[in-house]
Order: sequence, then structure tokens, then C-alpha cells
Amino acid sequence: MDDTIYTRLREHIDSMPAGYPATASGAEIKMLKKFYTPLQARIAMAVGLVPETAETIAQRLDMEHAEAVKEIHAMASQGSLFRITTPKGAFFRHPNFIMGLYEWHVHAVDREVAELADDIYEGLFEHHWKKRKTKQLRVVPVETSVSGKDTVKSYDMIRNLVKGPGNGPYAVAPCICRVEQTKKENPVTRPMETCLVFGLVAQYYVENGIGRSLTQDQLMEKIDECEAACLVPFSTNSKEIVNMCMCDNESCQLFKNLGKFPKPAQEVHAAFHAVIDGTACSGCKKCTKKCQIDAILATDIPAQKKTFVHQVDRDRCIGCGLCVGGCPEHAISMVENDVFPDVPDNAMEMSVRMAKERMALAEHKSRA
Repeated sequence: MDDTIYTRLREHIDSMPAGYPATASGAEIKMLKKFYTPLQARIAMAVGLVPETAETIAQRLDMEHAEAVKEIHAMASQGSLFRITTPKGAFFRHPNFIMGLYEWHVHAVDREVAELADDIYEGLFEHHWKKRKTKQLRVVPVETSVSGKDTVKSYDMIRNLVKGPGNGPYAVAPCICRVEQTKKENPVTRPMETCLVFGLVAQYYVENGIGRSLTQDQLMEKIDECEAACLVPFSTNSKEIVNMCMCDNESCQLFKNLGKFPKPAQEVHAAFHAVIDGTACSGCKKCTKKCQIDAILATDIPAQKKTFVHQVDRDRCIGCGLCVGGCPEHAISMVENDVFPDVPDNAMEMSVRMAKERMALAEHKSRA
């Protein structure tokens, strides 16, 4: 099959704020072939970021109008276009690949897709995450680690963030990274249903059978479950939440790629970092079992239990706070970073910032 249509679709998706770069293996083209027919690829290229009706999009396509409208609705049901259901009818826009159409195909993941994803994520981190000022996700510390602090912003308190005005409805779906691991026949020990979504996206998930709806009480129970499983909350990088990934170093693509950086703390948005009081540390190592980024190391200072006092590597700590509640000596606390991240107000502002930064980078490269 001629790959031209899929190459053009790859370029179209790469024009979205989060990008979709070419890989040496061609994994990104193979992935598109799994998710789109050639006709659907052609239709997708006629859909942009601004929501439009299926009828408006169909007018730009060289095909029978009714057929185009029907296919647009079908693509939205399959997870290839985002559908916004309103009293005035349905509107459609094109999503990012990650934090978008890939997650919406979670039930279509097989072993081939899971293996293709490895190269795609690597490309995304290399070209659209590393050294970027604005990223799609930021770390929200677990609430027990920062409760009572006067300096904590409301959007850094996980329960305030997810229950904020207008955030409902709520939904949960399987974590696509853990689904990938099961398809590769690798062991998964943590909960599967941990992908949290909110508002219009939650409505889309429920309408399409991607996830199931949650009450607010069930949402709080799910957050408790994730903290107990030592999952790191990565939220939409905005003060208003759209989605929250619950990540770990056992399965998640995010941690697999963050771990490749010598200083992971410089590659995430976080407002805090952990500090261990060496005079109180007993050297029990319970904190090291909680940490998902290997940021807690033993010193050469003797501690109780014939072990050594531990300390936090600032270059690695991403400020999740999981270690705080696991310390029996209460020797760990969260401290504000020297510079708080500049958090966009909403997902639209985040996307605009990402798009502008990509444009500026492209201009810089063209002049070089």
C-alpha cells in the first residue's frame, strides 16, 4: 500500500501542539495504518483544532456529502476525532496524538500497537518534551504531603483540582501504558483503571465506551487507591484539569523516558521537592520503595538499624510527595521549589503556548 496518505496524515497530526514526529523505524506510520483507513486519513486531514460541524467539514472534502458526514461521526466514535456534544448538535476537532487519540484507542491496543508505541514515545520525548518550556503534563503532589502548607496553590491540591467548578462529569479508563504491558505479556502489579478524565472529555469517554463514569465520591476513592499503589499524579498542565495520568516506573512510558534524563527534575513542571531531615532519618529505606524516579539515595552517615541516613537528589526529585507518607519517623517534608512553574489557566492556553514555542523553534532552526 502506498504510504503517501499516511505520511501526509502524520504531518497533519505533527502540526498539532503536542506533535507526532517521524521515527527511524517508521512506527508512527504503522500506527496510523492500524487506526485509520485511507479514506479516514483523508478526512482527518480536513479537520483542525477549531470545533466544526460534520457538515462544515464535509464541504471541504471531495466526496459525497452524506457519506462524509457519516464517516466523520464514525471516526469520532472510534476515537480518531474529538466530538463535543452540545444542545445545538455535535462539533468535531482534531486531537493531539498523545493525551488524545492514542488513549482513545485503548481498547484497540494489541501487541503490535504496544510495541510500536515504544518508538513513538521516544520520538515524542526527544522532539516535543525535552527542554520544552511548556509541557503537556505537570506533577501534582499527593495531598497528604502538602496539606497544611500556606503556600500551596489550589491547583496543587489534588482534591481541590479535580473537584473544581465545572470539572464534572468524571470518568475513569484503563491506563494505556499498563494495557501495553499486558499485551506484551509483562507483569502488571498496579491498578489498571487509573486514567482520570473530566468535563467534556469525560463525557466523550462515557459516550464512546472508552471509560466509565464516576461520582465525586468514587473519584475520591480512586485517588486514594492510586496513592496507596504509589502512583504519581501527572495532571493537565493547567489550573483547570482535563485529564490526570497516574504513573509508575513499572509500566509507564512517561517514567521510562524521564528516567533517561540525567536530571529528571529539570524535565517536569513541579512546585515542590522532598527533603529528608538527616537527624530524624532511621535509614529504614521505606521511602526508597515509594519513590518512582530513584531520587532517594543512602549517604555514608550511619543511622539506626545498622543502615545509613538517606537524602533526596534534587536533580531527580519530581515533587510527587509519595515518600512523605511512607516515612515512619516523619523525617520527610515537601519544600517549595525556588521558582514555581508558570501554570496556564486552561488547556487551550497551554496548547497555544506549546504551538507558539514550536513555531519559534522552527524559525530559529530555519535561520541556523
